Amino acid sequence: MLATIIPGLLLIQGCFSAVQPHDKTMKNLFAHTGACNTQHGRELDDPDYYASNSGMPHDPSSSGFMATHGTHRFLAMHEQTALLVGEGKHGVWRFQENGFIRIYRGVGREGIPPQKREGVRDLRKNVVIDDDMEDKESAWEINRLLIILERNYMPIDPNFDFDHQFGEEVFEPNGRNWLNWIDLPIYHARFGGKYKEHVPIDLPVYYCQMSSAEFPHMGATWHVMKAQPKANVIGPLGRRAGMDIRENFNDVIRFRLFDDAGFWANIGQGNPETDKMASTLEELKERAQTANWQRIDKDKIGWEVYVMERSYHNAKSTYLSLAFVMLDSSTPEREKEYTYIRPHGEYYNYLVEKGYEIKSTIPNNSPTVPIENETEVKEAYGLATYGHHHMARVKYGIGGGACPQKGGDVSIYPWGDAGGGWPTNYEEITPLCDAFLIDIKFWVNLDKQWTEPDMFLGNAGHDYRGQTAVMYQAQANWYGKYSDPYNVERGAKNPYELDMTEDHKIQEFPGEDEVVPVVNFTIDFGVVGEVEEYFNTEIDWTPRTCLADEIEDQDGPVESPVRNTNTAGIAAVSVYILAIVSFIWA
Repeated sequence: MLATIIPGLLLIQGCFSAVQPHDKTMKNLFAHTGACNTQHGRELDDPDYYASNSGMPHDPSSSGFMATHGTHRFLAMHEQTALLVGEGKHGVWRFQENGFIRIYRGVGREGIPPQKREGVRDLRKNVVIDDDMEDKESAWEINRLLIILERNYMPIDPNFDFDHQFGEEVFEPNGRNWLNWIDLPIYHARFGGKYKEHVPIDLPVYYCQMSSAEFPHMGATWHVMKAQPKANVIGPLGRRAGMDIRENFNDVIRFRLFDDAGFWANIGQGNPETDKMASTLEELKERAQTANWQRIDKDKIGWEVYVMERSYHNAKSTYLSLAFVMLDSSTPEREKEYTYIRPHGEYYNYLVEKGYEIKSTIPNNSPTVPIENETEVKEAYGLATYGHHHMARVKYGIGGGACPQKGGDVSIYPWGDAGGGWPTNYEEITPLCDAFLIDIKFWVNLDKQWTEPDMFLGNAGHDYRGQTAVMYQAQANWYGKYSDPYNVERGAKNPYELDMTEDHKIQEFPGEDEVVPVVNFTIDFGVVGEVEEYFNTEIDWTPRTCLADEIEDQDGPVESPVRNTNTAGIAAVSVYILAIVSFIWA
């Protein structure tokens, strides 16, 4: 440490010596620890090096950005607080989960024959085989198929290779005939019964993708965030939308809105004939749709805002999207308008069998919402376009430009029979493209709330954990004695005057050999102090996607961070899928 210590004073002659943290993760996430002119005062071999002078643990600091169509969103975390700031009035699409999970067959693994699909879709547990069973062969077959589902089929997982090309449902070479994927209800035995008591999934999600594949400019920011205590803690509305089904949603973090951020609805300009979306080529040519976004009164609805990481199809790449769920439950009829469950299939039958209340079996594609300073709810109108900021997709080579106008697999949009989301979505819940907008101005505590009285107290550091009383030290002086003539002439005395000296004199700047007494005293906090909890996580720092391409162009190939890549054919399929999804959502 480049400093000269004189009794009573610390003279900083320069920065602390250059700090080389223990590894790349610490260097990147804790670059602030030991930085010059921060009075850190600890050496690298100190077990509490990543802590303040009082032993308060340092938290990671990280930031990055993501973008689509040239519009940026900035994600950061500091002191276990996450911030996301992007553009105002960001358009969203709607989707609703259908109560199923799609699982994919692993590379080279035995699958379920198509003719067995219906027989395995409703399995709730293993069949117990006993000596009195008449049809043991069928029972053994059911259990064998369940083992195949458990061992050979997986939900989307970046560490798992899938043995099929995009769009091919059945694997047929060499006389084999296996399903490449299968949709199973969430209560299925394949998922260990963890969702058998799940609330009915009856609310839609409004979402929009914010990043390109693997968000290359984000660094470690999202990867650290999603490992923290408040990650994947889903609220009641989010659970009703199925956002806690981890097989469908890779990772989710719930955020809060800043005070001036909100939701907007396109309520039109007052003429229903022009406010509604055109539906034919002739109509699009003949008239303009009249749009008018006004703020939703968020005090009159329930709402939850999230950032979610989710993959498409069988691709390894994941994307970050914002998402929100809203519900007007002011009356039973208003709540019914927001909800839906398709009255058909295994999931519906299971809910009926369990006695759950199903509030509505009629899809509502003309939702109404409360608007600020309006006494009546207003209908929200979707657009014919991809989004109100997407008038130039063709010009910039991104492609598409129209709203897909139905739910389901986005597939190879804008070509083919494309939907607006994922294959486990209801087709009849339409996207309502940009009927709703959101201001991207979010924050959230990644651990505890700062409102707790025991948080961040002086006895919360490593050296004092579990103690209510802490000894303090101070160099002796007569602190707070008034010397201003106004106060001296009046004989005024400072009620907070603190005399730590034995001779009751002001201690001037000490001489070279003068020793100034140090006074010990105790403060009892009455409670044990608490700190925020930080969960460490392993970070892969290998440059991804476009950044890896840039480095390869300059320096040659970069070792891929993706594990278990087996053949050039599989790699080619992954690139193909990535290209399609990038084309869709750029």
